[in-house]
Amino acid sequence: MLGLLRRRVALLEAFHKALADLGIKGRVVAADHSPLAAAFHMADDRVLVPSVGGPGYVDTVVDICRQREIGLVVPLIDWELLALAAAHERFKAVGARLVLSSARVVEICRDKQQTFEFLKARGFDTPEVLPYDKAGDGPFPLFMKPRYGSSAKDVHYLPDRAALEFYHHTTAESVIQEFARGDEHTVDVYAGLDGVPRVAVPRRRIEVRGGEVSKARTVRHPEIIRQSLGLVEALAECVGVVTIQCFLQPDGRVKFIEINPRFGGGVPLAIEAGADFPRWLIEEHLGRKPKIQPDGWQDGLVMLRYDAAVFRRDDELRGSDEA
Repeated sequence: MLGLLRRRVALLEAFHKALADLGIKGRVVAADHSPLAAAFHMADDRVLVPSVGGPGYVDTVVDICRQREIGLVVPLIDWELLALAAAHERFKAVGARLVLSSARVVEICRDKQQTFEFLKARGFDTPEVLPYDKAGDGPFPLFMKPRYGSSAKDVHYLPDRAALEFYHHTTAESVIQEFARGDEHTVDVYAGLDGVPRVAVPRRRIEVRGGEVSKARTVRHPEIIRQSLGLVEALAECVGVVTIQCFLQPDGRVKFIEINPRFGGGVPLAIEAGADFPRWLIEEHLGRKPKIQPDGWQDGLVMLRYDAAVFRRDDELRGSDEA
């Protein structure tokens, strides 16, 4: 299995555990542009690849799969998804299964304007997107985020018109939205390898740091679960795990704000709660039928993340395999 990752130590360990629990002598290979990624050193094998925006990235990853007989490829970084999604057939040709939704789905999810239009067209509640020339009329507060952003980078709370004008002139192409109130939830939806959404695990975000959740609690909220499964079904052509963000409004309505066609940073909480996505994916890949219970995960489990350190000698970093 090949994982393309950065800070995903806990997720990598979950795949290791799934292989061990299944009695499979598989290996987890980490691919990254930098040897300074902590998760890079927790894998069984490591390989350095070109940056996503550089030439030869997809060629390199496909070659790694061919040379090392990789069975599953699990992308985790937003910036690589479009390039990889367009290469499904290339991976298939070398015997690798790309755990990633179709290029159409990735395009909808990566473009916040398209996400908004999709949600509206399919009848899902979502904050309105306002053009800049009308946003100045409010009502404030508003919210601004990059149209193709990731990890909460360059997102801005706009309390008034002055803030709107300032960030409009200092931020790249962006989307201006109504401000969503209520409790923010992330929902991990398992669509497996056949694209059928079967499990949805909402987790209320208690604390976020650097765009990634640091404290969260699983919440068995029937309406969030129902709508999240329906959203993935409406998208169609989804593969693996789809991560959805929404707000539970004070009046009980569910407002969706983002869809990410990949494992989310906080997914270890859902896995620990009993939604064993890595195991299910491996079993499906091997042609087995995993025992999946839609409600077989623990409600009220809290995740409190903390920093840990990985220590390596300088020569070990330089000695990482290069593709």
